[in-house]
Amino acid sequence: MFKTLIGTTSLLGECPVWCERTERLFWTDIPGCELRALDPESGNVQRWSLPEPLGSFALTADEDVLLMGLASCLGYYTVSTGRFSKITATPGVPGTRINDGRCDRMGNFVFSTMDAGEQVQTIGRFHRLNVATLETETLDLPEVSIPNSICFSPDGSILYYADSLRGCISCCDYPSLENQRVFTKKVDGQGAPDGSCIDAQGFLWNAEWGGRRVVRYAPDGKVDSVIDSPCIQTTCPVLAGPGYETLYCTSARIGLDKPADFDGTLIKAEAIVAAGLPEERFTVLLN
Repeated sequence: MFKTLIGTTSLLGECPVWCERTERLFWTDIPGCELRALDPESGNVQRWSLPEPLGSFALTADEDVLLMGLASCLGYYTVSTGRFSKITATPGVPGTRINDGRCDRMGNFVFSTMDAGEQVQTIGRFHRLNVATLETETLDLPEVSIPNSICFSPDGSILYYADSLRGCISCCDYPSLENQRVFTKKVDGQGAPDGSCIDAQGFLWNAEWGGRRVVRYAPDGKVDSVIDSPCIQTTCPVLAGPGYETLYCTSARIGLDKPADFDGTLIKAEAIVAAGLPEERFTVLLN
């Protein structure tokens, strides 16, 4: 079971990332245009206001700098000063914004774009910011409506990704992008797949939007275990803390007619569930 953490409520919490160097858990409130960080020891939460929605971000070789995917661009953000240094504009068609993203095992940032309008069209794509050149490329994967679940097998040979609107998580060989296939598909009555992470055994943890639960899938796509959530809309899990053994999950209250106090909070599993992996870091090339 999960417990909720007081003082962490977001409209749409996403992209929880554990920094083992600073021992803080970062995440974003996308429509709130905020970066947040929890110190698990003290329970204190820091907040940084941003000029536009932050869809996803990654740690870098500099513990004071994050690679940020803001709605309109990618760039480096210095946490201690609030300075943002733009790298490149958001790729894709006009009217899209950056959504989910994560570094692959080689340190490249794989991220997605989606329709920024209220009526979501299928114009989103998956992209990659190459660490060696700082150039972006659009990956040869199908267009999506609400892209999520970007994560990689422990050896980096499999890329997982999802279109939440279609209700399935897909995967492919990586980096070739060959052998594109369905990893798992929701059944009637379950929530839609949102964010995911991979543990040290290669099992995939997925948060279900509208499903009130986080599901652990075996490498063959079969359900291994389920943890029920007090939140209706769980959004993305992460294995954090010393040994990467504590499961946290973000959630959302946006779109709910009568959200409860715990909807939108950061939640934490009451017992150790599995060992995770450290996030790959993007190389900083600041002058």
